[in-house]
Amino acid sequence: MKSMTTLIAGLLFTSATAFRPNQPFTGHLERGLEHRSLDRRQETGKKSLERVPLEVDSRNNGKTELQWLATITVGTPPQTFKVVLDTGSTALILPRSNCTNCGKHSFFDPSKSTSFSPQPALFQPIEYGTGADTVPLNQTGRAECEVVTDTVSIQGLSAPKQEFMLCHSYGEALSSQLADGILGIGFNDISAWDENGNFTYLPLLPNLVSEGQLPNRIVGLALGSGGKKHQQRGPEASIGGADCARYRGRIKNVNVDETLTALSGTFIVDVKAAYIGSGNNKQVWRNSTNDNKPLTPGASLIDSGTAYMLTPDRQTAEDLYLDISKGIVPLDDRGSWGASCATLDKVATDITFTIGTETGGELVEVTMPKSAFNLGEYPGKKGVVSGGIFSLGSSLL
Repeated sequence: MKSMTTLIAGLLFTSATAFRPNQPFTGHLERGLEHRSLDRRQETGKKSLERVPLEVDSRNNGKTELQWLATITVGTPPQTFKVVLDTGSTALILPRSNCTNCGKHSFFDPSKSTSFSPQPALFQPIEYGTGADTVPLNQTGRAECEVVTDTVSIQGLSAPKQEFMLCHSYGEALSSQLADGILGIGFNDISAWDENGNFTYLPLLPNLVSEGQLPNRIVGLALGSGGKKHQQRGPEASIGGADCARYRGRIKNVNVDETLTALSGTFIVDVKAAYIGSGNNKQVWRNSTNDNKPLTPGASLIDSGTAYMLTPDRQTAEDLYLDISKGIVPLDDRGSWGASCATLDKVATDITFTIGTETGGELVEVTMPKSAFNLGEYPGKKGVVSGGIFSLGSSLL
């Protein structure tokens, strides 16, 4: 989940992607920004573990596997929650037991945890421009939370004094999503402000690294929608390393845009070109407002918490779909595009992006396969399905 940038890519473009936030990315993406946290492994004397596979479910809207849902526990004794693994944010967000608009979720009850601390008790409102659903938001979402502390565990690894955001109010997108909360796996420290100045705390993954329970902050993500073989294996996520069985060939490294990444606290890569199709069978994604020349190079936020790709404006999406099929039309005023299921499946195509920088790292072509082109039925429109790429709605401009 994240607010606006040139292109928001919901990780539909790869069947296997690995992130290494405190070192260059491995897999298809890389960044060389050094994380600010101190490695306390020598201080604690704890032995680093190998890659830790996570037990995950995929959030599936009937057609394409869209996101990764992992299980965590919080408190003593542990209370269990499903969370979206989100590269577009860095905080752990959960609903509090006194929340009245948090939907039918599992709520964290501080009174039932002997290890809970209300400190640092910092109020932290959250705003977001995209959600976990396949329908774009009609307005910026908001949640009201406080930064608190408790033991947080994931797949046998525990951070005994982990700060996280406990919310007494959820926006509509959070209250209606399948997961109870969000586990941000972006690279940055999280900052919350009090009357005395700035307070910074570590997200869960770098905290586990600093405690010596993980060897690194690599996050491996694989969807099961890249072919029959992958569908049989299903979705996969791991921390502390990537599963080499889920990709072929050598690891390719792509630097992030250092300036935009540092400013936003999220993974942003330069996009040099975009195409309809893949391999030797592709054509440029044209720009009708610029004499049908190729799209101007831009940037993309890599966001596993968003269920779709999002173009910066309506015209960019319209140019794409006109070159694919005139039967693909706007479905609402929020930026959704789609057609009948039969039409969309018939014209489904790969979409390819060239990402990276020419100075450092590599230029790499990544493809959203046509198997991910159909996101499933649009709510309230029987037989009508959404395409995988939306446009930024006017209500969010």
